[in-house]
Amino acid sequence: MAVIQSNSGHLEQNQGEYMQEGMSLQEGWYLLKTKSKQEAIAFDNLKIQGFDSYNPEIYVRKKKQLKEEALFPGYIFLYLDLHDLSRYHKIRSTRGVSEMVYFNRVTRQLHRDGRLSKAEMNNDSALLPKPIPNGQHVIDTIKSIVQLVNDNAEGTQQQQADTGFKQGDKVIMDHPLYKNLEMTFMYDVGCDRGAILIQHIKRQRCANGSTTDEVVSRQEITVRKKDLQKTG
Repeated sequence: MAVIQSNSGHLEQNQGEYMQEGMSLQEGWYLLKTKSKQEAIAFDNLKIQGFDSYNPEIYVRKKKQLKEEALFPGYIFLYLDLHDLSRYHKIRSTRGVSEMVYFNRVTRQLHRDGRLSKAEMNNDSALLPKPIPNGQHVIDTIKSIVQLVNDNAEGTQQQQADTGFKQGDKVIMDHPLYKNLEMTFMYDVGCDRGAILIQHIKRQRCANGSTTDEVVSRQEITVRKKDLQKTG
């Protein structure tokens, strides 16, 4: 794991403490706590400053509208590398950011209480925030989940493209009761299900030899889209 080390010789304020010469940060993904409902604001302002950050968002439907919302309300991810030390102190003052999340709070509290060994008390680097354990794997997993959720979110272009059905399509259903009955696809209801219209038709032969069809009943049911197949 790479280490970010200060060679500046001057003090840089770090969330109420100071980063001194010789103190070091580990390279990796860090967790940032944002101000309430300001995940996107923090992400945008970090991006403007050149930081590599990640704000996972998923599509949710509220009041019949599809909106993007933070997957982890109040938190975003930040990647720090060897080039970020000189501007590390800017993170906390970034609009939308509240603080860096520490995964070594116990050590920090013991240090404050003077309950560590002399060597540990002199190791100021131990007070700096630590990256997320197995951070890259965690981020890759989150990105996979976000893509899966968003690709299957009701109403998205990707989801509509994947269904293969649109209103008015003539379909048949893989079910013993309806296998040879032609139906009409009406609309998508989400969760990989759709509404279909079944019309029961009575066919009569007229005196002149022609036939007429009369719709005697209509039935709308909800079915799994994977059981449907287009007929034309």
